[in-house]
Amino acid sequence: MRATLNDIAREVGVSRSLVSFYLVNPGTTRVAEATRQKIDAAIKKLGYRRNEVAAEIRTGVCRTVALISDFSHSSTSGAAGEILHGVLATASECGYGVKIYNTALLKTSFDEILRYGIQFLLCFSFSREHQRTVADFCREHSLRLCYLQESCVEEFPVVYSDDRAAERELVHYFFRRGHRRFALLKPEDDVNYSVERRKGWEEGLRECGLEPDPRFISSRRDPNDHYRDLEAMLALPKQERPTAFLCTDDNRALRVQFVALRRGIRIPEECEMAGFGDLNASGFYYPISTAAQPLEQIGAAALRRVTGENPDELALRQLFPVEIVHYAPQQPVI
Repeated sequence: MRATLNDIAREVGVSRSLVSFYLVNPGTTRVAEATRQKIDAAIKKLGYRRNEVAAEIRTGVCRTVALISDFSHSSTSGAAGEILHGVLATASECGYGVKIYNTALLKTSFDEILRYGIQFLLCFSFSREHQRTVADFCREHSLRLCYLQESCVEEFPVVYSDDRAAERELVHYFFRRGHRRFALLKPEDDVNYSVERRKGWEEGLRECGLEPDPRFISSRRDPNDHYRDLEAMLALPKQERPTAFLCTDDNRALRVQFVALRRGIRIPEECEMAGFGDLNASGFYYPISTAAQPLEQIGAAALRRVTGENPDELALRQLFPVEIVHYAPQQPVI
């Protein structure tokens, strides 16, 4: 027969309500340490398993987190997997379930979230429209919300990486290597990460005593649209063309390599580049630097933040440092 709360209470010699309170609030200090140990021992001895469905009906608290993301969008495809891993691992550790929703079906997703009584939402979307829509929904229904990596809504917390500091560090790295003409390849500034990385690039240049050259900034939504700009930059005389290309993702850095090699420009002797994200840079044939974001850590922190498992973190913006990594040339397999 399945053990019950009454069985635990009799085993320990305390009230059923105290056992229930402890199971709902395992980190509480309102139950003496000795009593907590006895309850834990009784749970193990009797093989007690909490009936989560019954607990949700009784308490009105649904221990499920909704993760809403642009899973069909190419810009999130790589990062989403790592963030999701952090969310799922931490949810399991903290005793929460996770339901996944796509921003392509927001109305259907919202209806289901309300039907299931889900009170905790995570949003990972680069679309400002989707970010605002999710915020309006959570505000209307008094739901807890935390954004992952990207947000244009200031009243809800966001957990992401310190992209601006990472881009500044990359500028200083290439400056120390002797570069003085820097180019920047990025999306348009309708996403916050593009703005933050551009500002980091500009700040890094000025800290090194340089001014950004507007001829060397290419803002294109699609990475393939950078080719014309790159051709124009690399067609300049050798003493005028940029020699260090900072790109807001690894795929854009790959475009730099294509054009440089097609024009007979040697890598890394005459042209070096950095990507961002470290999602595929390790597979490049030529040397490249990149910024490795702690995406799993971001997912874990956001889960703890939205559920209140990390009550000490009160700042609306929680930034994680980014590690700069440098990949040597790939050696051909013979």
